[in-house]
Amino acid sequence: MDKFDFIKYGAAVYWHDPDGGLSDGEYKVISAPEEIEEDSIILIASNYSEVEVFPTELSPL
Repeated sequence: MDKFDFIKYGAAVYWHDPDGGLSDGEYKVISAPEEIEEDSIILIASNYSEVEVFPTELSPL
């Protein structure tokens, strides 16, 4: 199993904001490449914002 298998469209994830944790929290995956590498860009969104992050900043809920 790949360590990024939990990153799929519509999946709930927890974002560990590297910018001091200001936006840490639960998000939904809006878009992700089919093959996810450590430097891939993942688009996530909450009720309040959308942000592009690296998969290494995410963990499954």
